[in-house]
Amino acid sequence: MQANLNDKKALRPDSAPKKWPSISINFRKDGVPLKNITSMQKILPYIFKTRTESLVYSPERLDFTTAREYIKRKNKENPGLNLGTFHIVIAALVRTISSYPYLNRFISGKKLYARNYISFSFIVLKNLGGKVDETSAKLYFEKTDTLFDVALKVKENIEYCRSTAEKDDDRLMYFVSKLPSPLITILVFMVNKFNDWGLLPKSFIDTDPLFTSAFISNLGSIGHGAINHHLYEWGNSSIFITMGALDKINEKDSQGNSVTKCMLDVVFTLDERIAYGYYLVKALKYFKSLIKHPERLELPPDIIVEDDGI
Repeated sequence: MQANLNDKKALRPDSAPKKWPSISINFRKDGVPLKNITSMQKILPYIFKTRTESLVYSPERLDFTTAREYIKRKNKENPGLNLGTFHIVIAALVRTISSYPYLNRFISGKKLYARNYISFSFIVLKNLGGKVDETSAKLYFEKTDTLFDVALKVKENIEYCRSTAEKDDDRLMYFVSKLPSPLITILVFMVNKFNDWGLLPKSFIDTDPLFTSAFISNLGSIGHGAINHHLYEWGNSSIFITMGALDKINEKDSQGNSVTKCMLDVVFTLDERIAYGYYLVKALKYFKSLIKHPERLELPPDIIVEDDGI
């Protein structure tokens, strides 16, 4: 006879699954291991062992018409502001992660973690004596940052990257590149193992741009379209984003009149192990709504959502 779930007497005291004590020691400086997750989420990193075999692409064509007009208006009102497409996108990403924290998860050593900071990395082009070179920028943000906070941080960091100052990550790569090949192989192997074990020092994580919430490639800044990009096995970033150049198109409105729209192509590459599909879709829809209404980014968020898997 099937037990009535509403009848407490119908359930034997020993019928409930036993909860075994969980002992966990976390040495990671950049994340907290998630315990309140499903069995599937715990098993997935053992089945799909790399980001390469776990990535999904989400190409999005965003209506940037309203945002473009917003940028022109704000720059006219504040001549020193210099808002751009890149600032709107990053501010919308910061706000999206503040509302959908699963996006800030990562997998290391077959364990799922919640990152304890928000950061974005991207490439900065700089001209050194007529020669174009690349360097990486890594910016940290607060969950309460507004569009104007984001714009200031991006501006200051790009100016620093384009200055003659020698950055820590550039110095580190230069030093490693001078080592003999066998030593580089051993060093890379050990760093990967220390990453799996959660033993990398904070100074190394802070220096490396691939230990980040997302890596962003603004291909529109060099006149190119958005492309599908892989995720890196090095580091622990679960998201890669490419942005294309703004594209103007002509469409017919409901009354048959010709209207010009400004479109922005963005491609998200995500590690599907960090969250279920419906969650990622909801997060992307929220991101697109912020792009369409950038004025919502002028104030801090009313509510900040914390990762309930901790």
